[in-house]
Amino acid sequence: MKPTLPSLEKSKSLPRTLIFIPVLTLVVLCVLWITIFVRLHIERAAVLRETVDESKTLARSLQNHTLKTVHDVDEIALLIKYGYESAPQTFDLTQYQARGLISADTALQVTIVGPDGHVLSSTLKFSGVVDLSDRQHFLVHRLNPGVGLFISKPVIGRVSNQWSVQATRRINRPDGSFGGVVVVSEDPAYLTDGFYNSAALGEHGLIAVVSRHGFTLSRRAGEAPSTSGGPLPDGYGDVLRTHDGTVVDPVDHIERIVASRAIDRYDLMVVAGLSVDEALDDYYKMRRVYVTMALVISVILIGFSLWIMALVAKLLKGKEELRRLSETDRLTGLFNRGRIEDLLDRAVSSADASGKVAAIFVDLDNFKHLNDTYGHQAGDQALVILADRIRLAAGTHCAVGRLGGDEFLVILEAANAGDIATQTVEEMAQALAVAIMVRNNSYMMRASLGVAVLEQGDTADDLIRKADEAMYEAKKCGRASARTTWRNYDQLAIRKVGSPCDDVSAKRDVLAAKERHSAHFSDGTDAILPSNP
Repeated sequence: MKPTLPSLEKSKSLPRTLIFIPVLTLVVLCVLWITIFVRLHIERAAVLRETVDESKTLARSLQNHTLKTVHDVDEIALLIKYGYESAPQTFDLTQYQARGLISADTALQVTIVGPDGHVLSSTLKFSGVVDLSDRQHFLVHRLNPGVGLFISKPVIGRVSNQWSVQATRRINRPDGSFGGVVVVSEDPAYLTDGFYNSAALGEHGLIAVVSRHGFTLSRRAGEAPSTSGGPLPDGYGDVLRTHDGTVVDPVDHIERIVASRAIDRYDLMVVAGLSVDEALDDYYKMRRVYVTMALVISVILIGFSLWIMALVAKLLKGKEELRRLSETDRLTGLFNRGRIEDLLDRAVSSADASGKVAAIFVDLDNFKHLNDTYGHQAGDQALVILADRIRLAAGTHCAVGRLGGDEFLVILEAANAGDIATQTVEEMAQALAVAIMVRNNSYMMRASLGVAVLEQGDTADDLIRKADEAMYEAKKCGRASARTTWRNYDQLAIRKVGSPCDDVSAKRDVLAAKERHSAHFSDGTDAILPSNP
């Protein structure tokens, strides 16, 4: 037989009710934080895309600036080259300078070098013999007639004694032989200082002009002075090949998003970079706001969830207490009449309940005399003591309820209900036969007990009626012997065990029942009734 107690099912459902609230709270928090992280990821990606676009725009602008600067320098070199080639004997460099064709804005210095490498003329004053025959920008034109404008590594000029980039053109004699070199010296810082704008590049932006031959013409990062010369920094090679990327600068160790553009005509590359931290500065502020808001909402939500859980737990506890009070006798703590009858209805409603359900009806015979003699308060105390004895004797395989006044009903469910009921009623009779103390006086309470086992076709009312009839038969015998007595109900009529009021035969039946009872419980009972409250 399956358990029939609804209160046990309710108690199992209580944790599910309380678990639902934290689970729902956890789901809401997960959705909240996932939404925040996804949103922040989208915002960060958008900022980085904008920064990449800005760096590309800066690279294109720097490309145009560098191209114009180098083009202006080349124009000066070509002008001086053709002027000198036309009239080398009468060529006067100072006339070009006087007419404004050469200015400090376009060139730091213009020099004409003879075929032997000695300086013939310069816009800057010099004295003695200045030999440039060992310089790369001289040798390249002497050895390679087809070289156009050549831009050298930044070097310290031997006339100006300053760092400069040498842009050179070959001078040809009328017969095409090597006649010298025109050198236009440019301050390398002009390539970057003339372009750098902190409003566009920020405090840690970067611009650089580099040669494809592996050296740097000019580099400026932030407000630091421009630098010239030296090999390309590590990591720039990949950027020059892919034209954009993210690089941790080996010079100042700042992570930047950089873009590059080529000036193929002069074998140059320009690089523009924006600091990642500066680009993400507003994003970081927004992230702090989002995370702070999410934390506040999380704390509020968790607090509200805990408050709701406490409130629900209190309500459920109150509901359970009300249910318990509605099913429990307030004086004795046993099941009340309504609850014990409900349990009996459930037990007998099973299809195979016949022979597996028994009822024991208990009546206290001289309880009215105790009330009249010692008062109702003493009577209540006696009821509590006797109810505990009945409950202990019934054990965990029975359900005990108070029908009202001095009447009790015990329900038992087991595969061998008749034998177990006989054993149980004997133990109850023995427990009730012990005197109790009432106001320091020993009082012998007499009880009558009736036992009935459910038969085929019986209802719950039929089972109670039979147990009640058996109890009244026991009461008749008890009056004569002034002792606690019990009787079984037979299918045909009230059966007196032995002579009408002889307990000896009943006791022999009890001893046999004890043996069957012990054998039955050694294999495990099949009781399904709830424990007594």
